[in-house]
Amino acid sequence: MDLPDDARLIGDLLDQHGAALELYASQWTNCPEDCVQEAFVELAGRLQPPGHVVAWLYRVVRNRAMNAGRAARRRVHHEQIAGAQRRQAIGDVEKFLLTEALNALTAEDREVVVLRVWSDLSWQQIAELINTSSSSAQRRYAGALEKLKQVLEPTCLPNIIYRPS
Repeated sequence: MDLPDDARLIGDLLDQHGAALELYASQWTNCPEDCVQEAFVELAGRLQPPGHVVAWLYRVVRNRAMNAGRAARRRVHHEQIAGAQRRQAIGDVEKFLLTEALNALTAEDREVVVLRVWSDLSWQQIAELINTSSSSAQRRYAGALEKLKQVLEPTCLPNIIYRPS
């Protein structure tokens, strides 16, 4: 079966210029092969071949590659924004849950937890601040953490364990 002249011409053009067109397109996009393929598909679908086919192919590949590069940058930008919004939303929920859990503690326990976790004070400094011994401050802290665990544990996702049947 003989190929029509147009198909043979497209095959020859692809063999002769395909690699160079991909290299050319790679300046603007991470998918240069797609841009080259789309250009050849467009060429095959034309009723009349362009005047200078190779120059036309370079122009079409360039335009498609630049469009693909812009689209990829926009997609990455939108994904970054969506990721930041998701992290913010998760952070807001976590902050709310933590605040609620801290509010479930007594004022004395909450003070020890906040001082230890967020103040960078030593046990001795915390003990002096709340007027107790260092060991009492540590015991109060350990007890408060246990209460926090009981309050927060139900809000955490359960560990999913794979158990083959």
